[in-house]
Amino acid sequence: MKAIVVESPGTYCMKEVPRPVVSRPDDVVVQVKAVGICGSDLHLLHGLNSAAHYPRIPGHEIVGEVVEVGSAVTEWKHGDRVIAEPLRYCGKCHACRRGRRNVCQHLQIVSVDIDGGFAEYYVSPAQNLYALPDWISWELATAIEPCTIGEQAHARAGTLPDDIVLIHGAGPIGLMVLDTAKRIGARAIISEVSAARRELALDFGADAVIDPQNEDLRKRVEDLTDGIGPNEIFDSAGVPELLPLSIEIAATAGAIVPMSFNERPIPISCAPINRKELTISGTRHQYKMFPKVIEHLAEREAMLQKYVTHIFSFDQFEQAISIASNPESGACKVVMHF
Repeated sequence: MKAIVVESPGTYCMKEVPRPVVSRPDDVVVQVKAVGICGSDLHLLHGLNSAAHYPRIPGHEIVGEVVEVGSAVTEWKHGDRVIAEPLRYCGKCHACRRGRRNVCQHLQIVSVDIDGGFAEYYVSPAQNLYALPDWISWELATAIEPCTIGEQAHARAGTLPDDIVLIHGAGPIGLMVLDTAKRIGARAIISEVSAARRELALDFGADAVIDPQNEDLRKRVEDLTDGIGPNEIFDSAGVPELLPLSIEIAATAGAIVPMSFNERPIPISCAPINRKELTISGTRHQYKMFPKVIEHLAEREAMLQKYVTHIFSFDQFEQAISIASNPESGACKVVMHF
């Protein structure tokens, strides 16, 4: 089959590789119909993911059609339309026993530890697949996985209706956090340096946008929240310096969710954390969010149409990756189809 293989950081190409086969009773082989390009895929391509193992086939926002099943698989058959959850977990460790399998001690991540969906075929455990409704196109269905990330972040923050949410960054994940906030019934403020992405945020329902390079972020947030501060703050921009600022401006009993994996240390003060009894919650991937998102998917159709901005054929992968890598391209979600 054809696949895009990252041989080493910055070195990738399309090549012929062995097609995956059923090797375990619970395996399902999926013919990939479309796959989204995520920021984590770009990190893998450019060597910015310290946990990645090379060579690797990227891509974890995978949708497709079942073509082969293992001997123990009864819930799936040839021709079923599915989306793949891109995680493997043990089910036995402390995190798994606490219902947090997304941070399993032995977690394996598709496109980091396991080959992903930038390929014509992909193999998955049967339990990691979810049925797609017939009405949704392959391309729009790739956005379901990013939807689950937004849901997970808000679950970690405990966002409530009528809360005020501040989101640093309006890239694809920031926009999903924004969309989920609006569905919960919260007010949402976006801080974003890119003019194109600020416009996207307004189109996605942001109540206010801030240009932090040319405006006083702290003052604008104070004005927009009547001096109380945001109840929940999400950092999808990956700027470490935003954490101390977020601690200072957060509302009493607020929550801060730093969503990036930036490893650069940054000093913070415990005084405002304790004085306001703030919660700082990590978030990683998702757990049990696929059924929730799929159940209410029809309500998100108009948003998904805006979210998927660029569609390319698999053979146009270099152009697709270039546009996805450029924050000023006007792209939100870039998808490749087969």
